[in-house]
Amino acid sequence: MAAVALAAMLVGAIAAAGSFLVLSSVRQPQDRYVVTVFLNTDVTAGQKEAVESALSARYRTEKVRLDSAEETSERYREQFEGTLDTTDGTPEEVSESFRVETTGEVFDCAVLAPVGRMAGVDLITVVQPPAGDRRYGLLMDCP
Repeated sequence: MAAVALAAMLVGAIAAAGSFLVLSSVRQPQDRYVVTVFLNTDVTAGQKEAVESALSARYRTEKVRLDSAEETSERYREQFEGTLDTTDGTPEEVSESFRVETTGEVFDCAVLAPVGRMAGVDLITVVQPPAGDRRYGLLMDCP
């Protein structure tokens, strides 16, 4: 009787451990994030190069893209259409920007703090594009 009880406990423990391993290996849903680093209109080539290098070091597996002032202005209008006044921000008022699209369960704003303090950087935004039931993108509050 004791042997049967011990065997039953052992089988139960193995089943529980197996269930835990299977459930813990299920990946959490990944959210998309678009990081945009707006550059000053008077950014130098050296400053631009340093910002691109810093972003590439932080986002090793993602592509860092440089958008022209016109592309930056158009992307701004697309991202915030219907939520902000997008009539402002003509290409003459906007400079180039670097853009990185990344995914993750959460977004770590702290990784961008050193980039935000770099010469030539005007502003950094992090946006979660529309997904699922969410019709508009979400502008994250990254200090």
